[in-house]
Amino acid sequence: IDVVWLCPVYQSPQKDFGYDISDYEAIDPDFGTMEEMDELIADVKRRGMRIILDLVINHTSDEHAWFLESSSSRDNPKADWYIWRDTKDDGSGVPKEPTNWRACLIHGSAWTWCETRQQYYLHCFLQCQPDLNWENEDCRKAIYESAIKFWMRKGVSGFRSVFIKA
Repeated sequence: IDVVWLCPVYQSPQKDFGYDISDYEAIDPDFGTMEEMDELIADVKRRGMRIILDLVINHTSDEHAWFLESSSSRDNPKADWYIWRDTKDDGSGVPKEPTNWRACLIHGSAWTWCETRQQYYLHCFLQCQPDLNWENEDCRKAIYESAIKFWMRKGVSGFRSVFIKA
């Protein structure tokens, strides 16, 4: 064995088997503690092997602190960290979703209404997985720092990641 590949072990509400990450820098209690993770990383390295983590950086959980702040208003510092759109006016007088895009896993709309912001947010997968806005430089930097560099500093050797850009 050269590599140990771990599926998501990050803190998550577990609505999508851990792919709905609510904190990139925490271990879900179902999988142990950060101390146990540190021990695992050290033990694997001692044996001359490497660890890679499954990593989702296309979206977070709707319970992630970033989304909670982003969804709270249109003018907070993280307002544009996710993909938000106004309703589409087709002249009928009835507000419509911004596009006719469909979500991958549920085959329903890729848009969910947020009453607080009076806007829709995009989720290419489940409703509880709002898509991050990679066009926002501060968001990109936070992802690099929290989801990638944090784990590299801990000794993880790499990631298996799938990135879908809407």
